[in-house]
Amino acid sequence: MAALEELEEARAVWLAYEGEFAARRKREKHNGIRQPTALDDWHRRTWGGCGIAWCDDPLVHPTDRLAEVLRRLISALQSDPGNTCPVCQDVRIVWRTDLHRFPHTGAVCGNCGIVVPQPVLTQQALDVARAARLALH
Repeated sequence: MAALEELEEARAVWLAYEGEFAARRKREKHNGIRQPTALDDWHRRTWGGCGIAWCDDPLVHPTDRLAEVLRRLISALQSDPGNTCPVCQDVRIVWRTDLHRFPHTGAVCGNCGIVVPQPVLTQQALDVARAARLALH
């Protein structure tokens, strides 16, 4: 029963975000902005809630409730890019080229395992993640 309650709480967070997203895109289109941004690309890939807080390794995942993880991801998407994982604030982010779902490459937090949406990371953080991948091989 607790798992169902956690999912319902997370669903409410996601649906609120979806509503805000739709309202923003409607305003942008009304103002003549037709070209989606990088943020919109992430949203398109997670349309319908699929893979929002994806962890490629099911044994490595955030310890916080799913709703809190979603709030942190959404907050990061609505803020300036940063250098840490938006979920756990860890700096150990590694670029992976062997993810089990699309996109098959991406930044993964070395602590909580979340596949970090690229728009929430600075170019410097992405460069460091790619360099960390090269150092592992």
